[in-house]
Amino acid sequence: MAAPCFLVLVVLAATASSARSAIAPNDEPSSISSNSVPPAKPKLSATSNWSCFPAERAALLAFKAGITSDPQNLLISWQQGHHDCCWWGGVTCSSRTGHVVKLDLRNCSPTPIEDELFDLEDPHNHSLRGQVSSSLLALRLSLRHLDLSMNTNLGDAMAMPGFLSSFQSLTYLNLSNMGFNARLGSLEHLNMASVNLSGVDDWFHTVNALPNLVVLNLDSCWLDMSNAPSSVRHHNLTVLEELDISDNSLNTLPASNWFWDVTSLKSLTLQDYNNIKGMTPETLEHMCNLKSLRLDSNNIGMDITKVLQKIPICSWKNLQELSLMDSNITGTTLQFVSNLTSIRILEFSFTKLSGSVPVEIGKLTNLNYLNLGYNNLSGVISEDHFSGLVHLKIIDLSHNNLELVIDSRWAPPFNLDSAFFKFCHLGPQFPKWLQGQQSINHLDISSTGLISRIPDWFWTAFSDARLLDTSLNQLSGNLPLSLEFMSVIVLSMQSNLLTGFIPKLPRTIVVLDISKNSLNGVVPNFQAAQLQVAVLFSNSITGTIPMSICRLRELRVLDLSNNFLSAELPDCGRKELKQRNPFINNSSRVNSTSSSGLKIITLLLSNNSLSSGFPLFTQQCPNLVFLDLTQNKFTGELPGWNSEAMPRLVMLRSIQNLKALTGTTTTDNTIYENPFEEIVYGNSDRPYMGEYNDSLSVVIKGQVLEYRKNTIYLVNIDLCCNSLTGEIPEELSALAGLVSLNLSSNLLSGNVPYKIGKLRSLESLDLSKNTLSGEIPQGLSDLTYLSYLNLSYNNLSGRIPSGYQLDILKADDPASMYIGNPGLCGHPIPRECPGPPTNPVANNDLESWSEDGLFQIDFVLGSGFVAGTWMASSNTLSLRVL
Repeated sequence: MAAPCFLVLVVLAATASSARSAIAPNDEPSSISSNSVPPAKPKLSATSNWSCFPAERAALLAFKAGITSDPQNLLISWQQGHHDCCWWGGVTCSSRTGHVVKLDLRNCSPTPIEDELFDLEDPHNHSLRGQVSSSLLALRLSLRHLDLSMNTNLGDAMAMPGFLSSFQSLTYLNLSNMGFNARLGSLEHLNMASVNLSGVDDWFHTVNALPNLVVLNLDSCWLDMSNAPSSVRHHNLTVLEELDISDNSLNTLPASNWFWDVTSLKSLTLQDYNNIKGMTPETLEHMCNLKSLRLDSNNIGMDITKVLQKIPICSWKNLQELSLMDSNITGTTLQFVSNLTSIRILEFSFTKLSGSVPVEIGKLTNLNYLNLGYNNLSGVISEDHFSGLVHLKIIDLSHNNLELVIDSRWAPPFNLDSAFFKFCHLGPQFPKWLQGQQSINHLDISSTGLISRIPDWFWTAFSDARLLDTSLNQLSGNLPLSLEFMSVIVLSMQSNLLTGFIPKLPRTIVVLDISKNSLNGVVPNFQAAQLQVAVLFSNSITGTIPMSICRLRELRVLDLSNNFLSAELPDCGRKELKQRNPFINNSSRVNSTSSSGLKIITLLLSNNSLSSGFPLFTQQCPNLVFLDLTQNKFTGELPGWNSEAMPRLVMLRSIQNLKALTGTTTTDNTIYENPFEEIVYGNSDRPYMGEYNDSLSVVIKGQVLEYRKNTIYLVNIDLCCNSLTGEIPEELSALAGLVSLNLSSNLLSGNVPYKIGKLRSLESLDLSKNTLSGEIPQGLSDLTYLSYLNLSYNNLSGRIPSGYQLDILKADDPASMYIGNPGLCGHPIPRECPGPPTNPVANNDLESWSEDGLFQIDFVLGSGFVAGTWMASSNTLSLRVL
């Protein structure tokens, strides 16, 4: 009987992402039945014009040349005269690209189990014989599915692992019953990360048959540890040094589980949501060679002292890494760590540690990385805590109640690469000991109680830093005339007392936040080609918005609100486009989605003195999600835009937690993620978006409300206090998810939209202080959620509609909702209407309003932003908010 089946589904996640993008999702080849005859029909779609690529055809023929016996004629159609290999048996090509994506050469003879039960012919007699040719490497970028199973006489399996590692798109690999186990005795490194092994019951016995295994990675494999033996009679993993079984939802680990007894282990990783409760066994007494122990993101639920005492004394001098991040560790002392004399990495962030940091930590002379951030630690940190940390490169003490009391003459023994002290107390004076840390790449001293001038040496000492965050302090002084000499990528200095002009920016800058200071002068000419976020609100900036904005191809966020900007927005139109693309001729049409290719997601310009007509520049921002133009001096009519100009519904749906709002309400939803978290700086794999936690004021229900990060979604349109003219677009009535509409204090004329009763979710409506005329639509009484209404100071006339919801509004002074409209009559104002009262007209026509091609509006409040979009599939209003 054949050896047990070893089924491997391989996902080469680390290398496959780039190659996979070349193959469409619908190119996943369909499975071929193991009992089927190799297909004689092509597996290209009927509409495809692709044929076999010559290089891939040659590779397949070279593979066939290495086969010495083909008892089942699996390769009979693989002929020189048959030029299109996509028609060959066992071969599947992509219907989109024509590349070979699947090769299924499974031995379709009876399985070993069938052979035993029914006394069938030995499947070995039907196996392909020969060698697996390296010519298949020509398929390494496209091949996604490879099945050579049941071919017990095929190939040099000894070389198979290294050979297969070159296939960057491979997602399915079946080598079962190839005698693979028996011929892998020399295998030392096995990485099965992200392979779903939930249905493989005997995975441990398979692994245990590899006696020379040194590295075993089973990260994210959906392992069922209940099937793993608690003890092993013949333990073959005697040289295993590295074991990673992270992210397998293990929940519990038996105290006698097999790997606790692997005495050769040097690295054990059980991190990332295994949800291990407690720590078993009582000690790790067999792991004297342990150098790295990672238990991050578990639910250990023990005192730090008890956890550390489980580490065997015999390993104290060897242990180099101990990581317990987010593992529900408690306790008040860390003194035990001074026994770990070889420790290089200590990761205790996001736990529940309290008390003080022991001075003995300064004895860890090999310590390179120290992270105690996001705990409840308190007390004083002095020079003694750092006295022996000569190799320290990264330190994170942020989000604790620690006070650093350091003599200004102290010279640190280390040269830091990254330092994070947010919410620690470093002030009031700027810490002079940082002056010598000129190799720093990341420095965060935000919210640290600094009350002083920024020293002149700051800019030169950290000229090569990539991230600098000094925000939320009381730092004063002027910025240098130019920062072009710096290499900074993320610069955040918001909420300080900085004065003077805004300097020339570093050409490397990606994220800039200098909001809430007292900076003046004009907006600088942005010359940073990679700039993605520019936040300058709440300063004293004057002048105009420069044309250089139009050249920022990567710009996502621009916030210039609460300044003194004037004149028009720049016209990022044909002239600017031609500077960027000289091949555009004068007669070519520049449409809204391609004219300038601006990628702006957030544009906040409220509370300035911007003027002229409504900014059509926004039509050239097809990615726009957040737009705030309130409290300016715009005049003219609201434009009717084609939906292609701002196809926001699609973009909104691509951001986590956002929903299309037509016919729904999102007032109870919560935003959890920063929509800009994918902004990455430099070569780091950790995304960064400067914190943007400031409140945003919104007028709703007659009150100025402040919304902050992580608050409810807001479905709101607020265009009050401008000089907008013309009529209110009737298409507004289609915005079924709208909760608040404020168009007050403009110069709008015409009627209140007849179908306003269609806004079933509306809670607040303010159309006051315009020149609206005509009657109030009876449909207003259909708004059962309406709790605030203001139609005062217009030219409305006729009978005020009645209804239960309208009759209970402003019970103390209901007439104030309609004051300033001398033509109105009826309850609640004292002026009676002539003639008998009329019955409300049924609004059946509202229900027949077509749902096809209607506008939708999505307004979002989160991460300090309120946003929204009016959309249409025909020429209509497309506009945001506040």
